[in-house]
Amino acid sequence: MKTINQLRQEYIDTKTGEQIHLGWIDALFTTIKDDLKNGDIRKAQKLADLGQYLAQDFQHYSEDELASLQAEKGANND
Repeated sequence: MKTINQLRQEYIDTKTGEQIHLGWIDALFTTIKDDLKNGDIRKAQKLADLGQYLAQDFQHYSEDELASLQAEKGANND
């Protein structure tokens, strides 16, 4: 069984990763807005596709992490 400090560190690591991913998404959408403002539709579309990929990847990662935590919780309740 993990200690409180280990759990706390895992949570900190998770939140740090989320902040990094959200920073990427923010930068990506800021660039898309600038490209649209400047009329570079093709580049904006490619960046939007990348943003969609990153969002889906982050969602799958989060779902897997949640499932793992729920399984761990269930194992500890037995």
